[in-house]
Amino acid sequence: MTISRTRAKSIFGTNDEGGVAWPYGVAAQAFKPREWSPEQYQAHLDDREAAQRLAFDWAVKHGLKRTDKGCCPLWLQQDRNSRCSSSRRECARFGARGRDCDWMDHTAVWTFDGQPAAITSAPYEIRPGHREELGRWLEEDPRLAVTYGGTGWYGNGTFQVILWRTDLVKAIDPA
Repeated sequence: MTISRTRAKSIFGTNDEGGVAWPYGVAAQAFKPREWSPEQYQAHLDDREAAQRLAFDWAVKHGLKRTDKGCCPLWLQQDRNSRCSSSRRECARFGARGRDCDWMDHTAVWTFDGQPAAITSAPYEIRPGHREELGRWLEEDPRLAVTYGGTGWYGNGTFQVILWRTDLVKAIDPA
């Protein structure tokens, strides 16, 4: 069953071309690369359609909508969907806490009723340092929870990491 473009846009937003703004790595290549056979390109399209369905069903199940304003766990701790405030602290993704960058590979950020609710990422590995850094966020803010598991939507051997606010969404499972 194909996902309705209108419904997908209501969850993921619209890209510059007017299509669905799928999370990074979930969108299909618009044109077949020269080096791919028609069968390889069709396999790619089928794989990306499955990833889109997985991301769509997951977002609907948890009542989440993708946003482009979030960037890091500091954004997640805010009560409004706006970019990190440099007067508060430096952004954890693009600022001082560089260890977050490793686990925050291929990220998508999500709201629930317009409030920052979750960060999903798809790193190629989950190292002990990643778990330590995520543990620091959990200690800093008791509303936060984390889960690891499954295959990241990005594919290519990635894992899924989800950091979310339990005051907005009680439980989130990996897709």
